[in-house]
Amino acid sequence: MAEPAGPSHLAAPSEATGAARGRAGSWRWVGCAGGVVLAAASWGSGALPRPNRHVLWPGVASWSPSGGSPLLASVSVVAMALLVLAWWKLRDADVSVRWWWATVALWFAPLVLAMPLYSRDVYSYAAQGLLWDHGLSPYDHVVRELDSPWRASTAPTWLDTATPYGPVWLVLARAVASVSGELWVALLLLRLLAVAGVAVLAWAVPDVAGRLGWSPVRATWLGVAVPLVGAHFVGGAHNDALMVGGVLVGLALALRRRFVVACVVVALAAMVKVTAVVALPFVALLWARRLGSAPATATERTAYVRWTSVLRAAVLTTVCAGTSMVLGGLVTGLGFSWLNPTATPGRNEQWTSLPTAVGIAVGAGGHVLGHDEWREPAITTARAVALVVLALLLVLVWLAAAKPADVRGLGDEVAAEEARLRPVRGLAWALLAVVVLAPVFLGWYYLWVLPLFAVSLGHLWQPRLERPLAVVATVVCFATLPEGYSLGLTTTAVGVPVALVALVLLVCRGWRTARRTDWRHLLDLDRPLVLSRQAADVSSPRC
Repeated sequence: MAEPAGPSHLAAPSEATGAARGRAGSWRWVGCAGGVVLAAASWGSGALPRPNRHVLWPGVASWSPSGGSPLLASVSVVAMALLVLAWWKLRDADVSVRWWWATVALWFAPLVLAMPLYSRDVYSYAAQGLLWDHGLSPYDHVVRELDSPWRASTAPTWLDTATPYGPVWLVLARAVASVSGELWVALLLLRLLAVAGVAVLAWAVPDVAGRLGWSPVRATWLGVAVPLVGAHFVGGAHNDALMVGGVLVGLALALRRRFVVACVVVALAAMVKVTAVVALPFVALLWARRLGSAPATATERTAYVRWTSVLRAAVLTTVCAGTSMVLGGLVTGLGFSWLNPTATPGRNEQWTSLPTAVGIAVGAGGHVLGHDEWREPAITTARAVALVVLALLLVLVWLAAAKPADVRGLGDEVAAEEARLRPVRGLAWALLAVVVLAPVFLGWYYLWVLPLFAVSLGHLWQPRLERPLAVVATVVCFATLPEGYSLGLTTTAVGVPVALVALVLLVCRGWRTARRTDWRHLLDLDRPLVLSRQAADVSSPRC
């Protein structure tokens, strides 16, 4: 005899779950449609092999006399909007990491067959690889010297500039150039390298998040499925995909206590793009915690590490990573110019870079006063000051990660979670400082930061940071036209005031944090660097 059916409300959760999964499936296909349409439209709106004579603005004309299709540029914007909308709708979807992997494949796989999107950098990758294949070092020679039709597709910025990339990337680019008789073959192979970086990222993000005790699903939504990854890592085929993937793999290995291999992997990532070296001090911090012996006193139990362990870990990290970098420079014969990359990106003067915006503002003031010559010195000075501030911030961020958090008022579980997440989140803050204070901001730079925050938010920071991080990612998705033109170049009058307001807010925030910083015990690793608000002196003036 069959069991009688239970009350209807008992069946409601499963029905609701089924309905929610059905909605998730529907939005998955909306995003897939966006990816397919974006890939198709790219053949008239993307970065075509022959650069357009003028900016390709969205419009309704089927084709522009200066090159490209304004109509397809409009379609590309709508397609990206579909991807972004689907991504937001799936923010709280009750799905698995494997479901997200399949979704990312559906959304971004069509872009493998797209024209380069949102940047022309992949053309310069191919040309620099071919330059070295012709026996000319990309550190000592420029693409303009290349006797090949590939030169005509390279962006003007890179025609007369040595490469800023590391020897590992140049080995890959040269290998691609050597087997590619046609430019389109080289573009496809370079894009497949970027796709490999995305695949590594898709594995590493949930793995690192899970090992840190954070939600792998939420981390994958924010750090992998974000349309910015499809737009710039797949569509733009940027080598940053390999760099970011390498950093995350290095963290995954470090959390498995395979520190030597972790240092080598991060060093390889730095030999793609030198930005990855910022991760090494934080890998050393994870290593120092492993080297530290059991605390002997009650006071020492609050310390994450001791200075003796930090010094040992720093030496070991330097030896492992440094040996890899030295071998990379010697074996390839390219030397070590990549450790001091050229300032080519800095020649791009956009307000989206905070120090550049300050310099532009000073230059605008000079123009009003009849001193047009102020602009260039102001930008140069602002960028130099920003680099000094950045160096100080990186030291303080690392110290904050090395020291315990002030967990007064937090539950035991949240306090324990903070201890696990702190070093990796410290790396996220460090890279964010690099992005904010760099001489130029380009859309894919934000992807240096986003996956690292995604794996380390935790229950304390997720309510505060996840949505703002996602909002910025959304804005960045539309900050560049499909052909690669940055809207930061045409929105200076609006953007500079916005940047100045942001600067004031950051300074105020920094002042409040400085007031709560325990400067007297700056180097004591058993004391928090920043005190809780309750413990801070509230009597001093606020900004």
